[in-house]
Amino acid sequence: MRWLFTMLLFVTTMIMPTMMLAKSITPTTPKGDGKTEPYQIGTAEELYWFAGLVNGTLPDGGKKNLSANAILTANITVNTGVLDANKNLVSKSDLTEWEPIGARWSPYTGTFDGQGYTISGLYFNNPHSSYVGLFGCTSGATIRNVGVVDSYFFGSRYVGGVCGYGGKITNSYNTGVVSGSGDYVGGVCGSNGTITGSNNTGSVSGDNYVGGVCGYGYG
Repeated sequence: MRWLFTMLLFVTTMIMPTMMLAKSITPTTPKGDGKTEPYQIGTAEELYWFAGLVNGTLPDGGKKNLSANAILTANITVNTGVLDANKNLVSKSDLTEWEPIGARWSPYTGTFDGQGYTISGLYFNNPHSSYVGLFGCTSGATIRNVGVVDSYFFGSRYVGGVCGYGGKITNSYNTGVVSGSGDYVGGVCGSNGTITGSNNTGSVSGDNYVGGVCGYGYG
């Protein structure tokens, strides 16, 4: 039995360095109130706080706010090197996962202005989840002036780099990977109301209703 224990210890020691844990992001409250003064988001910690506010998942149990307004004040990087030069997902076990802002039954309804800044390194990988992107599901919301780069989104239906479903998207773009195991998949938005001044240079794949910019447009 001693040789078996020694062998298991050896194997565990060899494997442990590759079993890196994802870095922890502690949500941090940004400046602003989301109403008269939009939340000013300039770090990954503040972005995760905003997502938690909209989704009602803040660690302190804070009240959900689907209509909170926000602006970016800097380029934000969540993970680095998510994609290689050929836009393939880099095999890593330490990528911090992203939870899209807004869900099917509780869509985001506010205004999010990126002010020309980018959000980099978002990572979502679940072929059974729908409404995936920087924003998952919106209703009457406005998303503008934001770029999503070096990011990877793989879901089921309604998958987009900027938004999975709904809303108004203006002057925004995606350069990462967007993939769906089902339908309604688009580089900027999976299914959307109106898209203006926006573009996609990333990779897009899906089953039905797949488009470089939008999988299905109803606006």
